[in-house]
Amino acid sequence: MSTERRVLVALWGAALETARQLVHSSPRGGTVSRVLFQVVHYPKPEYRDDMLEAMSVIRETSARIDGLDEIGAFEEPDRSRIVAISVWASPEALQAGAAELFASIADLPFDVWETRPAESATLTQVA
Repeated sequence: MSTERRVLVALWGAALETARQLVHSSPRGGTVSRVLFQVVHYPKPEYRDDMLEAMSVIRETSARIDGLDEIGAFEEPDRSRIVAISVWASPEALQAGAAELFASIADLPFDVWETRPAESATLTQVA
């Protein structure tokens, strides 16, 4: 397995594991509602456009994913970071849809495109 594939598998695996945990627990004893998954990318300047194209591919794929409420990419003014977010209707929706969504970019060389490894987080909506 290539390095970039291992990186993506680790990121998506972390998101899915968090979603699995959320299905079985909830903050403050209430029902878990929406879930935000974010990945912070640190693009090399020469690969910024490639990374943004990958975000466009994900956006196109997202139209077919049930339970994906919102998706987008946001950039620092100095172009040092691109933050990709997806907001899911529930942890179950994230579990069910993430593999299909991220398969659309699984073979892209993010490890070559970035100055350092991407960072991910899966957060539950609390307010």
